[in-house]
Amino acid sequence: MTTPLERNDRYIREFVEALRICPYAKTCREAGKLHRRVLSALDETLPAMHEIEAMPDGAVEVALLIFPDARADGVESAREFESFCASLRPSLTKFYCVAFHPDLPRDLFDAHRAVQFIRRSPDPTIQMVRASVLKAVRGANDGGTKVIDPSKLTLEELMTISSPLSLADRIAEANFQTLHREDPDNIERLLSEFRGHNT
Repeated sequence: MTTPLERNDRYIREFVEALRICPYAKTCREAGKLHRRVLSALDETLPAMHEIEAMPDGAVEVALLIFPDARADGVESAREFESFCASLRPSLTKFYCVAFHPDLPRDLFDAHRAVQFIRRSPDPTIQMVRASVLKAVRGANDGGTKVIDPSKLTLEELMTISSPLSLADRIAEANFQTLHREDPDNIERLLSEFRGHNT
Protein backbone atom coordinates (compact mmCIF):
# COMPACT_ATOMS: atom_id res chain seq x y z
CA MET A 1 0.00 0.00 0.00
CA THR A 2 1.34 3.42 -0.93
CA THR A 3 0.72 6.74 0.77
CA PRO A 4 -0.94 9.70 -0.98
CA LEU A 5 2.39 11.58 -1.06
CA GLU A 6 4.18 8.58 -2.54
CA ARG A 7 1.54 8.36 -5.27
CA ASN A 8 1.79 12.08 -5.90
CA ASP A 9 5.59 11.84 -6.04
CA ARG A 10 5.35 9.24 -8.79
CA TYR A 11 2.82 11.32 -10.73
CA ILE A 12 5.05 14.40 -10.55
CA ARG A 13 8.41 12.74 -11.19
CA GLU A 14 7.53 9.85 -13.52
CA PHE A 15 4.89 11.62 -15.57
CA VAL A 16 4.88 15.41 -15.27
CA GLU A 17 8.66 15.79 -15.04
CA ALA A 18 9.81 12.71 -16.97
CA LEU A 19 7.69 13.54 -20.02
CA ARG A 20 8.17 17.29 -19.58
CA ILE A 21 4.39 17.73 -19.37
CA CYS A 22 5.26 20.83 -17.38
CA PRO A 23 8.78 21.95 -18.25
CA TYR A 24 8.93 24.08 -15.08
CA ALA A 25 7.63 21.59 -12.50
CA LYS A 26 11.06 20.30 -11.51
CA THR A 27 12.38 23.83 -11.01
CA CYS A 28 9.40 24.73 -8.83
CA ARG A 29 9.79 21.58 -6.73
CA GLU A 30 13.56 21.86 -6.35
CA ALA A 31 13.31 25.55 -5.42
CA GLY A 32 11.02 24.63 -2.54
CA LYS A 33 8.07 26.58 -4.00
CA LEU A 34 5.79 23.52 -4.10
CA HIS A 35 3.70 22.95 -0.96
CA ARG A 36 1.71 19.73 -0.47
CA ARG A 37 -0.84 18.68 2.15
CA VAL A 38 -2.88 15.52 2.56
CA LEU A 39 -6.34 16.32 3.96
CA SER A 40 -8.55 13.68 5.54
CA ALA A 41 -11.86 15.48 4.99
CA LEU A 42 -13.28 18.06 2.61
CA ASP A 43 -14.23 20.38 5.47
CA GLU A 44 -10.50 20.85 6.14
CA THR A 45 -10.05 22.49 2.74
CA LEU A 46 -10.88 26.15 3.45
CA PRO A 47 -8.81 26.32 6.66
CA ALA A 48 -5.86 24.78 4.80
CA MET A 49 -6.28 27.23 1.91
CA HIS A 50 -6.38 30.20 4.28
CA GLU A 51 -3.23 28.97 6.02
CA ILE A 52 -1.48 28.72 2.65
CA GLU A 53 -2.68 32.18 1.65
CA ALA A 54 -1.21 33.52 4.92
CA MET A 55 2.25 32.24 4.01
CA PRO A 56 4.79 34.78 2.73
CA ASP A 57 4.46 35.46 -0.99
CA GLY A 58 7.88 33.98 -1.76
CA ALA A 59 7.28 30.81 0.22
CA VAL A 60 4.93 28.99 -2.14
CA GLU A 61 3.89 29.42 -5.76
CA VAL A 62 1.99 26.16 -6.17
CA ALA A 63 0.18 24.15 -3.48
CA LEU A 64 -1.39 20.71 -3.82
CA LEU A 65 -4.18 19.65 -1.48
CA ILE A 66 -4.58 15.87 -1.75
CA PHE A 67 -7.83 14.12 -0.75
CA PRO A 68 -7.44 10.33 -0.63
CA ASP A 69 -10.84 9.98 1.11
CA ALA A 70 -12.94 12.34 -1.02
CA ARG A 71 -15.36 9.56 -1.93
CA ALA A 72 -15.97 8.85 1.74
CA ASP A 73 -17.05 12.49 2.04
CA GLY A 74 -19.71 11.92 -0.60
CA VAL A 75 -17.86 13.39 -3.59
CA GLU A 76 -18.06 10.39 -5.90
CA SER A 77 -17.27 11.68 -9.38
CA ALA A 78 -14.67 13.85 -11.06
CA ARG A 79 -17.43 16.29 -12.02
CA GLU A 80 -18.57 16.61 -8.39
CA PHE A 81 -14.99 17.21 -7.31
CA GLU A 82 -14.55 19.87 -10.00
CA SER A 83 -17.74 21.54 -8.74
CA PHE A 84 -16.43 21.42 -5.18
CA CYS A 85 -13.19 23.05 -6.32
CA ALA A 86 -15.08 25.73 -8.26
CA SER A 87 -17.16 26.55 -5.17
CA LEU A 88 -13.96 27.41 -3.28
CA ARG A 89 -12.60 29.95 -5.77
CA PRO A 90 -14.56 32.94 -4.42
CA SER A 91 -13.00 32.34 -0.97
CA LEU A 92 -9.46 32.75 -2.30
CA THR A 93 -7.76 36.11 -2.64
CA LYS A 94 -4.16 35.21 -3.49
CA PHE A 95 -4.52 31.93 -5.35
CA TYR A 96 -6.45 30.36 -8.21
CA CYS A 97 -7.44 26.70 -7.91
CA VAL A 98 -8.11 23.86 -10.34
CA ALA A 99 -9.16 20.24 -9.82
CA PHE A 100 -7.15 17.13 -10.63
CA HIS A 101 -8.87 13.73 -10.34
CA PRO A 102 -8.17 10.08 -11.24
CA ASP A 103 -11.41 9.81 -13.23
CA LEU A 104 -11.10 12.88 -15.45
CA PRO A 105 -11.99 12.03 -19.04
CA ARG A 106 -9.60 10.85 -21.71
CA ASP A 107 -10.65 13.35 -24.37
CA LEU A 108 -7.93 13.71 -26.99
CA PHE A 109 -10.01 15.57 -29.56
CA ASP A 110 -7.62 18.54 -29.40
CA ALA A 111 -4.69 19.85 -27.35
CA HIS A 112 -6.73 21.86 -24.87
CA ARG A 113 -9.32 19.16 -24.20
CA ALA A 114 -6.44 16.73 -23.57
CA VAL A 115 -5.42 18.81 -20.52
CA GLN A 116 -8.03 16.97 -18.42
CA PHE A 117 -6.39 13.64 -19.25
CA ILE A 118 -3.05 15.11 -18.11
CA ARG A 119 -4.74 16.13 -14.85
CA ARG A 120 -5.71 12.53 -14.10
CA SER A 121 -3.91 12.43 -10.74
CA PRO A 122 -3.66 9.38 -8.44
CA ASP A 123 -5.95 10.96 -5.83
CA PRO A 124 -8.45 13.83 -6.03
CA THR A 125 -6.28 16.94 -5.74
CA ILE A 126 -6.77 20.68 -5.75
CA GLN A 127 -3.92 22.65 -7.21
CA MET A 128 -3.55 26.22 -5.98
CA VAL A 129 -1.52 28.62 -8.12
CA ARG A 130 -0.53 32.04 -6.84
CA ALA A 131 -2.71 34.68 -8.52
CA SER A 132 0.12 37.19 -8.80
CA VAL A 133 1.88 34.81 -11.17
CA LEU A 134 -1.25 34.57 -13.32
CA LYS A 135 -1.61 38.36 -13.25
CA ALA A 136 1.96 38.74 -14.45
CA VAL A 137 1.24 36.37 -17.33
CA ARG A 138 -1.97 38.15 -18.31
CA GLY A 139 -0.26 41.52 -18.20
CA ALA A 140 -1.79 44.84 -17.39
CA ASN A 141 -5.04 45.76 -19.13
CA ASP A 142 -3.50 48.91 -20.54
CA GLY A 143 -2.71 47.54 -23.96
CA GLY A 144 0.98 47.49 -23.15
CA THR A 145 3.35 44.61 -23.42
CA LYS A 146 4.44 42.66 -20.37
CA VAL A 147 7.65 40.62 -20.49
CA ILE A 148 7.75 37.57 -18.22
CA ASP A 149 10.08 34.68 -17.54
CA PRO A 150 8.11 31.56 -18.55
CA SER A 151 10.64 29.32 -16.79
CA LYS A 152 9.06 30.41 -13.50
CA LEU A 153 5.59 29.19 -14.50
CA THR A 154 4.02 25.76 -14.43
CA LEU A 155 1.97 24.37 -17.27
CA GLU A 156 -1.14 24.66 -15.13
CA GLU A 157 -0.44 28.35 -14.50
CA LEU A 158 -0.22 28.91 -18.22
CA MET A 159 -3.23 26.77 -19.08
CA THR A 160 -5.56 28.46 -16.59
CA ILE A 161 -5.11 31.91 -18.10
CA SER A 162 -8.40 33.22 -19.41
CA SER A 163 -6.96 34.97 -22.47
CA PRO A 164 -5.11 32.68 -24.85
CA LEU A 165 -1.35 33.04 -25.02
CA SER A 166 0.79 31.66 -27.79
CA LEU A 167 3.14 30.15 -25.21
CA ALA A 168 0.25 28.31 -23.53
CA ASP A 169 -0.92 27.10 -26.92
CA ARG A 170 2.58 25.85 -27.78
CA ILE A 171 2.88 23.96 -24.49
CA ALA A 172 -0.56 22.42 -24.90
CA GLU A 173 0.28 21.34 -28.43
CA ALA A 174 3.66 19.93 -27.34
CA ASN A 175 1.92 17.89 -24.64
CA PHE A 176 -0.67 16.72 -27.14
CA GLN A 177 2.13 15.47 -29.38
CA THR A 178 3.85 13.84 -26.38
CA LEU A 179 0.67 11.95 -25.48
CA HIS A 180 0.40 10.58 -29.01
CA ARG A 181 4.12 9.84 -29.30
CA GLU A 182 4.12 7.90 -26.02
CA ASP A 183 0.79 6.21 -26.99
CA PRO A 184 -2.31 7.26 -25.05
CA ASP A 185 -2.94 3.64 -24.01
CA ASN A 186 0.53 3.47 -22.42
CA ILE A 187 -0.05 6.81 -20.69
CA GLU A 188 -3.39 5.59 -19.37
CA ARG A 189 -1.75 2.45 -17.97
CA LEU A 190 0.99 4.55 -16.35
CA LEU A 191 -1.50 6.93 -14.74
CA SER A 192 -3.55 3.98 -13.50
CA GLU A 193 -0.43 2.39 -12.04
CA PHE A 194 0.23 5.50 -9.94
CA ARG A 195 -3.13 5.01 -8.22
CA GLY A 196 -2.04 1.63 -6.89
CA HIS A 197 -3.78 0.73 -3.65
CA ASN A 198 -5.08 4.20 -2.82
CA THR A 199 -7.19 3.19 0.12
